[in-house]
Amino acid sequence: MAELEQLKAAYGFDKAEWIVKGEKLSTEKGIKVLRRWENNQLMNWHIQWREAVDNRGVCLTNRMIRTMDGDMAFLDLQGWLTLHDEVTSLFSYEGREHELAELTWAAITVGLKMDGADLKRPFLSEQEIVDAVRKLPARTDPVVMSIMKKTLSEAVSRLEKADRLTRLEESRLPVIDPFTGMAQGREIYGQLFWTFSGRFPEKGLRSAASFMKECCSSFGKERFTTFLESLDNSGVFDEDIYLEILREALVPWEFLGTVEQIGKAGPEDPEKAYLLLEAMYREWEQSRAFVLVLSEWLDGKREKVAN
Repeated sequence: MAELEQLKAAYGFDKAEWIVKGEKLSTEKGIKVLRRWENNQLMNWHIQWREAVDNRGVCLTNRMIRTMDGDMAFLDLQGWLTLHDEVTSLFSYEGREHELAELTWAAITVGLKMDGADLKRPFLSEQEIVDAVRKLPARTDPVVMSIMKKTLSEAVSRLEKADRLTRLEESRLPVIDPFTGMAQGREIYGQLFWTFSGRFPEKGLRSAASFMKECCSSFGKERFTTFLESLDNSGVFDEDIYLEILREALVPWEFLGTVEQIGKAGPEDPEKAYLLLEAMYREWEQSRAFVLVLSEWLDGKREKVAN
């Protein structure tokens, strides 16, 4: 555990006390969160990533706070750690969709320049989802099993539609810190403050598609279209990027995830299986609505270009 006096000296705090020992501290410069890194290479990637996004100047981020020596990480007896500002107030997106669009643009644009030679995009095959259903326990609730088998055909249909869209070449895919949801957006001093997850880098646009799907559901068609227009006004993305997002939204990731969770819950807990199915269908409907809005917007964009 990091010693408080070490941190005070390293980061130049006059006052500091633990809120959660070894994890969060209160200082005269606000509340700070400590992140330990077991993987030094991952830490360096995130330092590079957050600095690059932050330098775009679109919003504030939970970038690494520099030490008094100007370093973005601190080495103690337990290993490497980084320190970050904590912001808890959620961002209100209404009327400020353009700010989120600028952040999304910055993340994907930076991602297009990040090295991802050793990474592969996530891929889902028809065989994988068929096998997942087949591997469900034999004593799975018959109603649940019937629903899963029926939904399987719809999932395969979605996958076939996704496969009809041209996949963006691996070399043209961004490498990003995965989007985890709208709750990443916080607000401080009236500004958007984005809390990056610090997860393992993702190659491709799977999490971006999932994130935009959540935005579409929350905003509604009109506001989400405003978001898309703001994103497009950056002038950097060609249609292939949007089509890759559309393709990822069609891939039935939520179906596979639900099947796996039902399998882990086991046949002894059918009530949990029903709750998982309800959540899946809500997300399924979000996917359908998002695909329709994005497809319609892309069609309108093509018409404008043609005219």
